Amino acid sequence: MVQISQTEEDIKISIELNRLVTRKPDVVLLPQYLKFNNPPIFFERHLAQEIDEMASFCRIFKNEARIVLVKKEKGLWHEMFQKLDKEALMQKRLEIADLIVERNKKRDEKALERYDNKRRAEIQKEIQRETDMRERVKQFQESSVREALVVDVRKEAKAAPKPDTLQYPPSSGASRLATPIMRPPMSSVRGSGRINVNFTTQHKRTTPKRESQAAMEKAYAAAGGPNANVQSPMESVDE
Repeated sequence: MVQISQTEEDIKISIELNRLVTRKPDVVLLPQYLKFNNPPIFFERHLAQEIDEMASFCRIFKNEARIVLVKKEKGLWHEMFQKLDKEALMQKRLEIADLIVERNKKRDEKALERYDNKRRAEIQKEIQRETDMRERVKQFQESSVREALVVDVRKEAKAAPKPDTLQYPPSSGASRLATPIMRPPMSSVRGSGRINVNFTTQHKRTTPKRESQAAMEKAYAAAGGPNANVQSPMESVDE
């Protein structure tokens, strides 16, 4: 069952659906052509005047399909659809088929162009991201080098002596005006010769005798041993 109504701005067509729609129906909207195909339902009409195909739309509900055709020129149509015989209808269908093919081709070209533009934008974005990354790495390296130079300069400044402790070599003029250094005179060199040394008294050191040796010698002399008057080894060593 199909219900059709119109206003000055659009035409509303409601197509009753006997069963649940399980796949997307084939809907074609052209300036003077309308087709709705969802087997076993097929609805096709050639419009008497032109519509705005971009503003027109079709919505699928649970029990019906609602098609809204927006008119290019506002006003009521005395006849909404063309009345064609069989031959004219076949000719119109061939023309519509060629038009659909041409429109699909343009649509595919536009879709491909949009895809190319999107892909080109993504590539450009990736290039820009890598460029920014390289720039940040370069800035980080330069800042690291500057910080290293600052650290080296600070270390050198700490290691350098203070200005008041610096020792500068005297200039030539100051050296000429300075007081000359007085060096002590060198003593005369001693000549070669012989030195004679004479001792007036004989040097003799007396070593005390051990008590054990003295008692033994006395006992030995009292016993009348030989060579009693000979000096003991310790006395000879002391002498």
